[in-house]
Amino acid sequence: MKISNMAVKNVKGNLYRYIMYCLSNAFAVTAFYIFANFVFHPSVDIKSAGGHPVARMGAANGMIVSQVIIVIFSILFVGYSTSIFLKSRGKEFGLLSLYGMTRKQIKKYVLIENTILAILSIGIGILTGVVFSKLFFMIMEGFLNINLPFNISLKALGLTSIAFFALFEIISTLMLFQIRNKEIIEQIKSSKIPKVIPKFSKAKAILGVVLLIVGYVTAWFVDGILVPLAMIPVTLIVIAGTYFLFTQFSVALANRILNNKNILYKKTNLVAYSQMIFKLQDTAKVLFLASILGAITFTATETIFSFYTEIPRVSGLDNAHEMVIVQRGETLDDNEVIGNVKKKLGDNHIKVKEVYRVEGTSMEIAVNEGQEPDKYFILSNHDYNRLAEPLGKKLVEVKENQVIYNFPYNDWNNDEGSEDVTDENKKAHWSEINLNIGEETKKFKLDKEVHGQVISLPPVGYSKVLVLNDKDFEKIIKNTKGKDLIIYNGIKIDNWKDSYDVSMQIQKSLGDRYDGSYYSNIIPYKELSKVYGLILFIGFFIAFLFFIASGSIIYFKLFNEIKQDGIEYGILRKIGTTEKEINRIITKQIGIIFFLPFVVSTLHSLFALKSLSNLLKNNLFTNGIVVMMGYLVFQVIYFIIIRYMYINRLKYN
Repeated sequence: MKISNMAVKNVKGNLYRYIMYCLSNAFAVTAFYIFANFVFHPSVDIKSAGGHPVARMGAANGMIVSQVIIVIFSILFVGYSTSIFLKSRGKEFGLLSLYGMTRKQIKKYVLIENTILAILSIGIGILTGVVFSKLFFMIMEGFLNINLPFNISLKALGLTSIAFFALFEIISTLMLFQIRNKEIIEQIKSSKIPKVIPKFSKAKAILGVVLLIVGYVTAWFVDGILVPLAMIPVTLIVIAGTYFLFTQFSVALANRILNNKNILYKKTNLVAYSQMIFKLQDTAKVLFLASILGAITFTATETIFSFYTEIPRVSGLDNAHEMVIVQRGETLDDNEVIGNVKKKLGDNHIKVKEVYRVEGTSMEIAVNEGQEPDKYFILSNHDYNRLAEPLGKKLVEVKENQVIYNFPYNDWNNDEGSEDVTDENKKAHWSEINLNIGEETKKFKLDKEVHGQVISLPPVGYSKVLVLNDKDFEKIIKNTKGKDLIIYNGIKIDNWKDSYDVSMQIQKSLGDRYDGSYYSNIIPYKELSKVYGLILFIGFFIAFLFFIASGSIIYFKLFNEIKQDGIEYGILRKIGTTEKEINRIITKQIGIIFFLPFVVSTLHSLFALKSLSNLLKNNLFTNGIVVMMGYLVFQVIYFIIIRYMYINRLKYN
C-alpha cells in the first residue's frame, strides 16, 4: 500500500479526531482571513479618515500591531494544536515503527497527512471567513460610521492560503523531530508509565506569593505617568507569580484535600480528588497559560470598553452644551439665528431641551509682569449660576470688587474628578487681576477658585472664566464696544449622537459669517469614531481570539486524554460506580480545570483595571464588572457544551 493511500485511509478511520483538529485550525484561518479581508477592503483608508493626524497615525500603527498580533496568535495556536495532535498519536507512530516502517517513511506519511489536513483546514477556514465577513463588516460599519459593502479580496485569499499552507508545513516538519527522537517502546508505553505524586516546593511557593503581592501592590498604588512605565515589569512579575501559583499551590491544595478525611471520604470525592492531584500536575502549565491568556483578554476588553466610554471626557467632547452658537461683531443683530436652528433640529426629530443665552466679553490679560497674556471670558454671577445649576455644580456668590476664577477642567487628581479646590491643585497662581472698564483699569481680588467648565467657546473649546459680581459685570458690559461683546447660545439637546446630518446642515446654512463661532459635539465625535472605532473594534476582535484560544487550550488537553480517561472510568464502572456518580466526578474535574483559570484571570484583570483607573483618574470598576459578567456567561455556556461533548465521547463501558 502506498503511503499516500495509508494517510488518506487513516484520516477516514479516525474521522472525529481529525475533524476536531481541522476545525481548530480552521478557526485560526477564519480569524486571519476576516481581518485580512478587512485590511484590504477598498473602503478602509486610514490616510483619508477624518480626525487629528496623530489619531490617524495611531490608527494606522494599531492596524500594523494588530496584524502582527494575529500572525503571532496564528503561529502559536496552530503550533500548539499540531503539537497536541501529534503527541496524542505517539503510540500509533511507535507501532508503525515496530511493524517495519522507517523513520523516513513515517516522516513522509505525517507530511502527506498534514498536507491533506492543511488543505482542508484552509478551505474550511476561508469558506467560513467569507460567510462571516459580511457580519464582520456590518459590525464595523457601526464602529467606524462608514459604508463597508461585502467584498472578497483576492489579496486576502492569496495571503491567507499561502501563509497558512507554509505555516502548517513548517510546524509539521518541526514537530516530526519531537516524534522521531523518541524510542519505539517509549511511544508505545507512554500511557502505561506510572504517575508520580508531584512534590511541593515551599521556596517556589513563597516566591510565587511574593511576586504576586509585589505585582498587585504596585498595580494598585501606581499613579499618573508611572502607570505605563510600570506596565511591563508588573506584567512579567505577575506572570512569574502565576506560574508558581499553578505549579506549586495546586499541588499543595490537592495534597491538603487528600489528607482531609472529612472532604476525601464524602461521596465520590475520594475518586474525584485522587485523580485531580495528577490532573493538576499534568495540566498545571495548561492552566497557567489559560490564566494568562484570560487575564490578557479581560484586561484588554476592560481597557477598550473603558476607553470607549471615556472618549467624550478625555477628548473634550463632554462639553456643557452639545451645540454652541456664538454671536459677535456683525452677527450680534441676527435675532433669527437661534429660532432657525431650533426649527431645523425639530424638523429632524432632534429634541431641544434648553437654550442658554448669556452675554459676556473676552479679554486677553497678562496676570503677572512679563507673562504671555491669557484669554478669559467675563461672566456675571447670575449667568454663571444659571449655567452651573443644571450641570449639578455648586452655586457661587461674588462680592463687589472681587472675582471668582473658573478653571474649565475638573482636577483629575481628586477622587471622582471633584470640582473642589485645595491648595495643591490651584490653577490661578495670582491673588488679584487687572480688568479694563472703559478707559479705566481696576483691580479685582481673587475670592476663590472653582473647577469644571460651564461654558465652551468655539473653536477653542473650553474657556477660562472670570465670574464677577452682577454690578461690576454691568459696568464692564456698558463700557464694552460692540465688536468685543459676545452672546453665547448654549443648546442642550437630547439625542445629540443622531444629529450629525442636521448639524452639518446648520453649519452650511450659517455660512462664513459664523466661521469659528459654531460648534456641535457630533461633528468631532463622528471623526473620532471613525479612527478610534477602528482601534476599539480591532482590540475587541483580538481579545475575542485570545478568549477562544484560552478555552481551546483546555479543550485540547481534555480531549487529548479522553481515551486514557475512558479506561480509568471503565475500571470505576466495573467496581460498582454508577454512571451518575462518574458524571458527577467528571463535572467536578472539568469545572475546576475550566473555572480556576477564570478566577485567577479575573483577579489579575481587576488589579490591572485599578491601574487604568489611576491613569484615567476615574473609577472604572463598573466597566470591569460588566465585562466580567459577559465573559462569565460565555465561560458557563462553553463549559456546558464541552462537558456534554466530553461525556458523550467518553467510552468506558
